[in-house]
Amino acid sequence: MLTIYDLLKGNDLRSIGKSNEVVNLVTSDPELFEEVFNGIFNEDKVIRARCADAVEKVSRKFPEYIQKRKSVILKNLKVYNQKEVIWHIASMLGVLKLTPKENKAATEQLYKWLESSDSIIVKVMCMQTLSDFAMRDKKLIKSVRDEIEKQMINGAPAIKARGRHILKAFEKAQ
Repeated sequence: MLTIYDLLKGNDLRSIGKSNEVVNLVTSDPELFEEVFNGIFNEDKVIRARCADAVEKVSRKFPEYIQKRKSVILKNLKVYNQKEVIWHIASMLGVLKLTPKENKAATEQLYKWLESSDSIIVKVMCMQTLSDFAMRDKKLIKSVRDEIEKQMINGAPAIKARGRHILKAFEKAQ
């Protein structure tokens, strides 16, 4: 019998493989979500990345699925070390309903990833989620704006483009 992980195996971290098929399976059978979520911790780096991709996509359609796994995500923030997983986790943090204490921990980790990662995608996703947090809590706008402007100075074109988009959104919000 074919498993979810069989669908997500592969050799290329640049490919999502059949993660969209897995998203369709999970949306039609929510009981599969737990298995896909647990795949984020799989020993195979390709399966981890593709599970993270699928979980993020499902969480956008059904935020309540990921909300039930909030404690696991937050508990492991310092454990995630694979860039292809981190950028999805960073995005998922923006979907979660967080307490002020959880929001502080998530914000601190996003800043750490932003500073330490050499991945443009990780940086862009961290910038976006930090801006999402700031739009919900206006007290964060100045510090997030400062960090985004700093990232834009020597950042890749994608970082500069996302930064311009975020800064425009901040201007509209104020």
